Amino acid sequence: MRRQIRTLFIESIPPILYPPAIFVGLLLGLWTWKCFWIIVMQNKLLYLSWLPPFSRSDKIAEYEAECKPVQWHEKQIRSLDGTKLAVCEGFIPSKDNQKPGSGGKKTRSVVICYFQGNGGSTPLRLPLLSQVLRTISTMSKGTSTSHDTKFTIVALSYRGYWTSSGRATQSGIELDAQAFLNWVSETYSSPETDLQLVLWGHSLGSSVASSALATYLSQREPGRSKEDTRLAPISGLVMEAPTSNIKDMLISLYPQRWLPYRYLWPFSWNTWCNATNLRRLAEWRDLNSQTADSIPPIFILSAENDEVIPPYVAGQLEKRGRDLGLEISRKEVKGAMHTEGPMKPDGREALVRFIFDKTSKE
Repeated sequence: MRRQIRTLFIESIPPILYPPAIFVGLLLGLWTWKCFWIIVMQNKLLYLSWLPPFSRSDKIAEYEAECKPVQWHEKQIRSLDGTKLAVCEGFIPSKDNQKPGSGGKKTRSVVICYFQGNGGSTPLRLPLLSQVLRTISTMSKGTSTSHDTKFTIVALSYRGYWTSSGRATQSGIELDAQAFLNWVSETYSSPETDLQLVLWGHSLGSSVASSALATYLSQREPGRSKEDTRLAPISGLVMEAPTSNIKDMLISLYPQRWLPYRYLWPFSWNTWCNATNLRRLAEWRDLNSQTADSIPPIFILSAENDEVIPPYVAGQLEKRGRDLGLEISRKEVKGAMHTEGPMKPDGREALVRFIFDKTSKE
């Protein structure tokens, strides 16, 4: 019976159509095969810790000349599930030998927690982060922040990145981000220090940062343990070249409507979504309106010529935040591409000004 059906099917096609039928069949087969592997291998395709080649073997010392006078050190911490994580700590050594808290006055410490995008290593980003610290140092001279405030940047390497152990997954990175913020709060807090945190996420890291912020705030809710209530306050969230969701990322990577890959987002188990995280923040605010805590201001730093993120994403996120009643602002950096926002003088100045404004004493 099967042989008869196969014979009937072949006989129904004119011989002249055999080549195009075989070609179309092979093409559909290749498309289906690629779609299958895009779904199965999505973690490898999304978390590009291996790009550029040999990124995981980068050394801080290789970038020291570009970072001066900022000094960078590698720290080792543990994620909430015990995974070993690497953290880079950078600061400009102070010439002031006054000890913290001397004279009965608390010193101010602003720690900028940096969450990288989905590719490359942390050391690769140290020259850029050093440039921001140098701008902070320059802009703070002659102001009230020049002597009593120490600015530090700490950058997290997610699991599977640089020298961190494990393999990158969304659930794992969420654990890493929360452990990172807890570690920062515990490490830089002291009775003599007035500590404030600023979260800064680039690209995919913006979703990591906004998700971590929502979880971190929930730990400060009334009724939590005393240890949790000692978590340091977060004074601001910077979303640089932010993603919106996996759907938009696929559309950006595969803009051709005739390609099937852009339509695979329903099959993704990675659901990073800044819009969802903004809603989580608004819901937390509504549930905790009687507490002293509040949602920190949000600053979007978008790139005019972003070649990775669709140009409409930043504007949509800003509107979404305003509709939810969040304090949100945006700066579009003219002529900047995906990684160039803080490299341009006006973008870097806007970023540093936001940090100054949101961490200064009233």
